[in-house]
Amino acid sequence: SVADELGMKVMCDINIIGGGLYHPDENHDSILTVLKKKSNKHIVAYHEMYGNHPSFWGWYLNNEINPMDSLDYKQCQNCQANFWRQLWKSVANKCHAIAPGSKVTISPFFLLDKEEFRGFRYQSPAEYEAWWFNTMKESDIDVLMLQDSGAEHLSFFTLDEREPFLAAAAKACQRAGKEFWVNVETGQVEADNWAEALEMEHNHSREWAFTQIDWLKQKLLLAAKYGTGIINWGYYPFMNPKDEYEAEVDGQKVNADNRKANYEAYKNYIESLTDNIPDGLLVQPKLQG
Repeated sequence: SVADELGMKVMCDINIIGGGLYHPDENHDSILTVLKKKSNKHIVAYHEMYGNHPSFWGWYLNNEINPMDSLDYKQCQNCQANFWRQLWKSVANKCHAIAPGSKVTISPFFLLDKEEFRGFRYQSPAEYEAWWFNTMKESDIDVLMLQDSGAEHLSFFTLDEREPFLAAAAKACQRAGKEFWVNVETGQVEADNWAEALEMEHNHSREWAFTQIDWLKQKLLLAAKYGTGIINWGYYPFMNPKDEYEAEVDGQKVNADNRKANYEAYKNYIESLTDNIPDGLLVQPKLQG
């Protein structure tokens, strides 16, 4: 009801949270049957309760995953890519059937660890484009909202390192006839290099901080170059100015005065924007929500 009054749009989580639902040694058909039944029940119950609200807009697949290895490009009954595509297609079909015109969204990440320090295989932007093109085409997801900081969320990643992945995902969506948005994150792990980042990860002491406004402006401009929509992770916990809100990331409390300063910096920025979309951009370079 509050969202209705404020003219906001709401996406509902589908209740099949996480990227660890696939298990290579288990019977995928039985897992899919359980997950489809669970998600269908949730979709029906949610829509019965909230679907008539003007603010109801769509659905969110809370499975943050990285594209699978190239072996999964092949059509095989038991491969990981096929598992996700079957699950997401079932969910999307249910959502579209119960709420025609509603949108199904997902917000995956990419990896920038070229040296594979963290043990995950590095995949090129071309591999991301191929995997997400096939996935978006086959799964009936409407909107891909790519996280702009990479899975590692490290502050020393440059725009030049990130841009090829945004371009690849945008091209995949364009080829599949789907929408591409960017999830511009306003929190990051402060580290000068990989050695520092790996040490903090090993010691469970990652230092999270707000993306300072000048850097955030650059990230927003990049997002607006490729995405037709911009969403955000980071207002909670780095930008909420309310004293009663207690913010925490990885066990670290976020100082209320810092949150207020971050909020004011962003507020001053958006108040400086004009109504016109700048040349070369697809949308206004600002967060929605």
